[in-house]
Amino acid sequence: MILPSGISLLDRIMNGGLNTGKFTHVYGEAAAGKTTFGLQFAVTMYRQDAGTIYINSEATSPVERLEQMTGRSFNDLDPLVKIFLPKGFNEQGALIEDLELYIRDNTRLVIIDTLTKHYRLALEDKKTNYVNHRELNRQAGVLKGLAKQRDIAVLVLNQVTSRMNGIDDFEPVAGNILDYWSDYVIKMNIGKSPGERLV
Repeated sequence: MILPSGISLLDRIMNGGLNTGKFTHVYGEAAAGKTTFGLQFAVTMYRQDAGTIYINSEATSPVERLEQMTGRSFNDLDPLVKIFLPKGFNEQGALIEDLELYIRDNTRLVIIDTLTKHYRLALEDKKTNYVNHRELNRQAGVLKGLAKQRDIAVLVLNQVTSRMNGIDDFEPVAGNILDYWSDYVIKMNIGKSPGERLV
């Protein structure tokens, strides 16, 4: 099944939208539009009476933006859009481990915004880096398994880090881990014109 974004140009670029049963990895610099990209799919799912699970680790809550995009209060959205706010990397891992408990028959989409925020903070303790790498790999593997087993689309939004070799200006955080699990990878950039975003 293909889940459309509801934006015709974007859906054409993505061959119709997000594929269920697949893991899509989207990365880009701050303000490139990753969160809006994810929320657009959540809004379209809501309008189709399909459920979305939204795991948010970023500082800004998506609730106000969802209300703006739908013209509805979050109380109206809540039956179909479930938002979780893990406070740390271990809490995020526990939530992903138990995610199947929250998936309903009408759930079509799981969004993680962003999978690597708490991971990066955990890496500040260099003594546990190996454990944290393994844990991120495990979380991504659980998400990929859920996508296949429950035929849902998993959309993982990701932060970036600067490259040192000068070939490009940035690369995804934990790119090697996420590339292994990803079926599709999308890079987002800020365009040269005001408000322009490149996919």
